[in-house]
Amino acid sequence: MPVLPNRRYPQWSPPGAALVGPLPEDPEARRQAVADRLLELSRVALAVIDIEAARDCLLPAAHVAVSDDDFGYHIDLCNAVKKGLLRLERLTDLDVATAIWQLRPDQPGSAHLVLAGSTYTGQLVSWDKYTLPLPDPMRQAFDGAPGLLFSDDGRWCSVFAPLRDSLDDIVAVLEVCAARLPSDPFI
Repeated sequence: MPVLPNRRYPQWSPPGAALVGPLPEDPEARRQAVADRLLELSRVALAVIDIEAARDCLLPAAHVAVSDDDFGYHIDLCNAVKKGLLRLERLTDLDVATAIWQLRPDQPGSAHLVLAGSTYTGQLVSWDKYTLPLPDPMRQAFDGAPGLLFSDDGRWCSVFAPLRDSLDDIVAVLEVCAARLPSDPFI
């Protein structure tokens, strides 16, 4: 049986990328190892997260901006997605935060934070503003390929992965973000 082209992700991580274990001492090798680990974790997320629930967890009225935090949620679907995000965060020894982003139909070129795992790192948005213009790596994920974003100071590394539903439509983007203390940056 042939594998659908969108189900093979050779660019996501090299074969044998580990989710746990020591990171290299060399800063550039460390940065690459963190990126590879997050890419592999994003690939695993396709089996862990209920993507249909991620698509439908916001109630239809929530897609019209009243305020940044005025969302109506389907509680059972949100709980299913939240459990998947929490499981995903436990699969690696990095300090990982996960989040689901969706496009804003009423604000072209913008996405909003739908749901986060245990916490959201705040790399892209603050606690009081959950809608943002699409950064290039997130736009790349909404176009179908994973995107990688390192912060300028090297304290954050995010991977954005497309989440496809059973109809093969990209319905959301998963962000897997690793954070380090200033004394242990990735770069």
